[in-house]
Amino acid sequence: MARAELLSSSADGTASTYFWDCTAGRFNWFYSFDETFHILEGEVTLKYPSGVSRRVGTGDTVFFPAGSSAEWTVDNYVRKLAFCRTPVPRVLTVARHMVRRLKRAVRGGAAEGGGLL
Repeated sequence: MARAELLSSSADGTASTYFWDCTAGRFNWFYSFDETFHILEGEVTLKYPSGVSRRVGTGDTVFFPAGSSAEWTVDNYVRKLAFCRTPVPRVLTVARHMVRRLKRAVRGGAAEGGGLL
């Protein structure tokens, strides 16, 4: 059995933070978003599509980029704090950066020039 509790969410809906816990079991997980998680309690074995397995436990931090997957094996219990982010397409990131630069230029010009007409 797995449970998730939403702790926070960004205003634009692209980022969220969760407490998540799970009892013993095995499942496959596909990451449609970037996830960084920190194990608060317990251990889990992660098996990657390459066949490589990795045991992670209390105090370990793991990152899965969007599009990745893993098989999770929980022997007893695991509890994690997860930071999830939906990647924004590059074109939108560039556009946002340009708008911010334009705003700074207009504000800087307004402060030096005494205001906008």
